[in-house]
Amino acid sequence: MAATLPSFWMNASMIHSIKIVTFTLCAAICFSHFDAHAQAGDESADRIQIISPAHPVWLVEKPYAESPMLTASTYGDSAYSGYHSKATLEISCHPQNPEAGFRLQIAPQALGFNSGAFEGPDVSARGSMRITTGTRTAVDHKVSGSWTDGGVFQVGTIFSFEAPIPRDELAYWASDASRGQPLQLLLAPKAGGKLLTATFSLPKNNEGLKKVVRRCLSTVAATPVRL
Repeated sequence: MAATLPSFWMNASMIHSIKIVTFTLCAAICFSHFDAHAQAGDESADRIQIISPAHPVWLVEKPYAESPMLTASTYGDSAYSGYHSKATLEISCHPQNPEAGFRLQIAPQALGFNSGAFEGPDVSARGSMRITTGTRTAVDHKVSGSWTDGGVFQVGTIFSFEAPIPRDELAYWASDASRGQPLQLLLAPKAGGKLLTATFSLPKNNEGLKKVVRRCLSTVAATPVRL
């Protein structure tokens, strides 16, 4: 007589099979979703495109269907006082604004960082943001800070540092020479406090980033649009 499996083994086997089927369906749905984003399709139909699917991941987003503004974003690492946490970088450009919207977004609680000192429209008296692209000379920028939603790469409420970016730096990011270059951001408090650092990598295939940045470089508007 053939041996029969105990009922609890049969139940466990059935549950395991169901889990495999469920995982397979979920994976198929998720990857087909990302494949759709990765294709250079109609922006009005799908407002997010993956422009660099391997590390570093960069996305191009059209946040508002009625606006020509484009945003390129990626994620990297932020560090403060020995703690590390994910950081997000956003570069936004509007054809009626020669200045890019440049935002470094972090989770202050995860780093033990007091963001209150940097909250406001212009807190340069308390510190500045130093941006270094590859081996280029580091440049200090005025910085503003505010709370915002996490977006694509982070969840919950996060803190956003904003800084103006010179046109020559934007032009370099839109050039082939910038491909794969490291991008380091330092927030240097003037009171002699600890440095907040964030590191990113510019995309090796920068066609999507060029598409975003050229919107800032193509037009100088008499009345800039706030990004």
